Amino acid sequence: MRIVTAAQMREVEQGAVKAGVSLDTLMENAGKAVAEVVERDYGPVTGKSILILVGPGNNGSDGLVAGRHLASTGANVTAFVGGNRPSPDPKMAAAVDAGISVLSASDDPSHHQQRRHARDADLIVDAILGTGQNRHISPPMSGQLSHIRTGAESGNTPVIALDLPTGTNSDTGSIDPNGLPADRIVMLGFPKPGPYLNPSVDPFRDIETLDIGIPSGVRAPSRVELATDELAAPLVPERSIDGNKGTFGRALIIAGSKNFVGAARLACEAAARSGAGLVTLATAEPVYRLIASSFPDATYIPLPANQNGELSEKPLTDELGNAIGNASSLLIGPGLGQSSGAAGLVEQVVLDQAITSPAVLDADCLNLLSQRDGWHGRIPSQAVLTPHPGEMARLTGQTVREIQDDRLGAAVAAATEWGAVVVLKGACTVIADPDGNARIIPFANSGLATAGTGDVLAGLIAGLLAQGLSPFDAATLGAYLHGRAGESAREWHGEASMLASDLLSELAQSFAAIRP
Repeated sequence: MRIVTAAQMREVEQGAVKAGVSLDTLMENAGKAVAEVVERDYGPVTGKSILILVGPGNNGSDGLVAGRHLASTGANVTAFVGGNRPSPDPKMAAAVDAGISVLSASDDPSHHQQRRHARDADLIVDAILGTGQNRHISPPMSGQLSHIRTGAESGNTPVIALDLPTGTNSDTGSIDPNGLPADRIVMLGFPKPGPYLNPSVDPFRDIETLDIGIPSGVRAPSRVELATDELAAPLVPERSIDGNKGTFGRALIIAGSKNFVGAARLACEAAARSGAGLVTLATAEPVYRLIASSFPDATYIPLPANQNGELSEKPLTDELGNAIGNASSLLIGPGLGQSSGAAGLVEQVVLDQAITSPAVLDADCLNLLSQRDGWHGRIPSQAVLTPHPGEMARLTGQTVREIQDDRLGAAVAAATEWGAVVVLKGACTVIADPDGNARIIPFANSGLATAGTGDVLAGLIAGLLAQGLSPFDAATLGAYLHGRAGESAREWHGEASMLASDLLSELAQSFAAIRP
């Protein structure tokens, strides 16, 4: 599903009109769809009090249509109009005919009724600005919203926003402090990037995009997609009934050090659970001794280590070189450390050796690369880089704040410059390819903010690459499965108690959820 900016959504609407679907029809469809969601998610509305916050434009009209449908099913609907509506106003006239009560800001100078309605309502529908937020919210709207917020908080009244919460920028996700926070967001027609780039609600559970009748032939002029089950399902590698371990690829993982044994272990199991036929771990000999007995599902290449247990100065052995040549995919970096031996290995394997298989560059590999001038001109041609914001800042020379302020733009720019797929991790991970395409993964789960979850993601992507997926698709499917596993783990353990290893046991559920 394409994600569109506010300007692109206007193009879509214009395209719908040219295709014979009027704006009025789109409004009617939108309002009806919103009313259906309200009834589905908040139970029968007969006798319930619903407050519709009506803005001056089309978003307000959508809200009035929704209110009209809710009133027709027995809800007690009040429309609060905070600004000037068009004249004539057929949507308002139809709402009044349907029995909706109208409260105007000019009729309530003390704001008592606004606070009371917000407090006593069973639900507030925010239809003020939608994608029309393009400047700071100032008086009189800021004052009106302040009283609405006060009433809603005192009454614990849920807020559902049409398209976007008032005060949220459609394109960037920046949130005006004078805006109105929402508990749920229903986007109209196509998803908008803002709530995914700076999530204020759970994107997977509390954001939904509604069909408003845009003709199938009208294409969204966007190169950004929202990852969904429908997008992910066709990416899952097929399992031939007569296949063998060679059929499903060989994933080679170079990872681990004496202080980060678990990173190598997590990456190996994630690659194995992705469906890769053979997983091989190349790691310092002391790390090999610790892992091999606990994970017999992989094969191992012990690498020479010094007296401190760190990789020796020349760790690229003939055995490792042969394994690299035979691998279907390569992962280097999880828990590798930044010793001189690790630095030498990254230099030899990533920058000097002609790797023909796709490669995932993760964690310490990225940190070591950031110390080399011109590194991105020497990495493998089918590379997937998986930085978190701190690593991204080191690789680009920007600050973490600059990265986070424009996550989509930062990922696309880096992928284009480096000629590689970039997986910018974090809440709603962004994946970009060198051609300017991008995908947003709709999961924001604080339970994933724990050590080791990135190692699981890197292993997943490497395992999917080994099975023949393109770097862009492997990164997409890996991140989506990872996010879905996080959702399952959160249900079992809660966000505070989740461990990275919990994701491994939930991967089967993730595969089954998107393609039973």
